[in-house]
Amino acid sequence: MAEQTHLQAARVQREALHQALVGLEDALSTPIGDAARWRLRVAMAMEHAASRVDEHIFHTEAPGGLLQRVVEEAPRLSCRADRLRADHVDLRREAVRLQGALAQIDDGEVKDRGIPIRNDALDFLGQLARHRQRGADLVYEAYQVDIGDSH
Repeated sequence: MAEQTHLQAARVQREALHQALVGLEDALSTPIGDAARWRLRVAMAMEHAASRVDEHIFHTEAPGGLLQRVVEEAPRLSCRADRLRADHVDLRREAVRLQGALAQIDDGEVKDRGIPIRNDALDFLGQLARHRQRGADLVYEAYQVDIGDSH
């Protein structure tokens, strides 16, 4: 029963992260020609996504968190759990870098500097999507349970 509760919490947290990523993708699709709107929407969505990434890292890496429980249940998966922990370092670093890049441009610079930021943010979304899939695969391997959302 406790394991089901833990897996349900992972599903809820996974869905919250997914929704933040959808919001970031939506903000990135705002026309860059509307500089002030683009910068504001993307900065707010990036802040939200970064916050959800932090929550994800906290919940999965905390003592008794998902990664520890997976390795306790299936020690053979420890290398894959370590890979997810390494992803966390890279994802957090990229989120902070993107937030900094967005904070350093003003509306007049969006047309020139916004396109590379947008491209980097789209790459970040891809990294997160691959990370989420690796996590879902890991949990399935350990428990034969799909924590994936319906999206």
